[in-house]
Order: sequence, then structure tokens, then C-alpha cells
Amino acid sequence: MLILLSEKYLKPTFFIDSDSEIVINLAKKLTNDIGQDLERVKVLYEYVRDEILYTIDNFQITNPSGYKASEIIQEKRGFCITKSILLIALLRSINIPARLHFADIINHRSPDHLQKIMGTKVFIYHGYVEFYLANTWVKLNPAFNKALVEKHNLPLCEFDGMNDVIYAPYDDNGNLFVEYVKDRGVSADLPFEEIRNAMEEFYSQAMKTHLSNSD
Repeated sequence: MLILLSEKYLKPTFFIDSDSEIVINLAKKLTNDIGQDLERVKVLYEYVRDEILYTIDNFQITNPSGYKASEIIQEKRGFCITKSILLIALLRSINIPARLHFADIINHRSPDHLQKIMGTKVFIYHGYVEFYLANTWVKLNPAFNKALVEKHNLPLCEFDGMNDVIYAPYDDNGNLFVEYVKDRGVSADLPFEEIRNAMEEFYSQAMKTHLSNSD
């Protein structure tokens, strides 16, 4: 298992460029004075969650370079997949194994205008993080930043150092929030072509036009 982890979930890739200077320097800056791995994970998680603002304005499926961790740091904004890629790169740069996990979800609180563009409430290939520590894989969802969830009265994804962090099924008023409807498994790197093909097949023409024109 240790050999598998070192090969698949610690090495840099084109997208998860954990060997890039900007990723390494940021990880060191954030964790330099922290000794325990769990505390370092928490600091990196909260940085990506809150300092990289959630937006779908830069959600596109035509430019692979826009999904690189080093680019996300400079953009300081992203959506679920790109924010997860950045967190994984930061974790790998401090020698903590991490990987992508994908699932299709229904977001019952998604805005009406977005549902109209997408033609559905279903978000395919929602991406989040799994990191490996103490012989356990733990899920971390860094997508929605604190300011965003406070503005819209949504549950904040908080890491307590032990338990999985995914979207809650209900919001703070007891209304339906997020359903996980299909597990698409884990990946050591971003399967860019697979995701692009799936989105082109799944979404309405209006959404495909939006994705192709966003860059």
C-alpha cells in the first residue's frame, strides 16, 4: 500500500503540479510552524476553502491549463474541481497522499438562472478531495467559501480532524440542500477528457455553449 501511495497519490502531474515553486512556497508559508500533519491539513483545507473564492465564472472545458494548481493560486478563484486540485497539490507537496473523488450531485439550492442554463439541477463530476493519514482515507470538500455560505445561509463544510467533510443533505433551515446520486470513483489525476466528454453529452445546448465560451 505504501508503494502504491507513493507512486499514485504523492507524485506531481500536469494538473496537480505539486512540484511547482508557487505551490511549494504557499504550502511552506501556511504550514511552516505547524508540526502535526492533521493540523497542517486543516490549515491548507481552510485556506483553499476560504481564500480561493468559489465561482463558476471560470468553469470551462476547453483549456486544460486553467485546471492546473499553480494557475488556481494565481487566479484565487475556482469551482469544486479546481479548488480540489489545488488542495491536493498542496497536500502532496508536504508529503501527504491525496486524490480526487467524483460524484454526481443534485444541488437543491442552485440558483434558478443556473438551472435554466444547465437544463437540470444535477451537477455531474462534482469533485472533492480524499487524503490519506493514519491508514484512513478522509473526504474533504473545499468548494464553498465561508463568506458565500454565510450570505446564502448554507451549511459550512468544517474539518474536525477526523470525520469526512462533504455537503450536508439539508441547509440550516431544514430545507433539502445536496443529494449525492452517483459515485464516479477516485482518480490520482484529473481525467480531463473523460469529464469534458461526459459534460458535452449530459448538459443542454445552452450549457455546452456557456462552457465552450468561458475561458
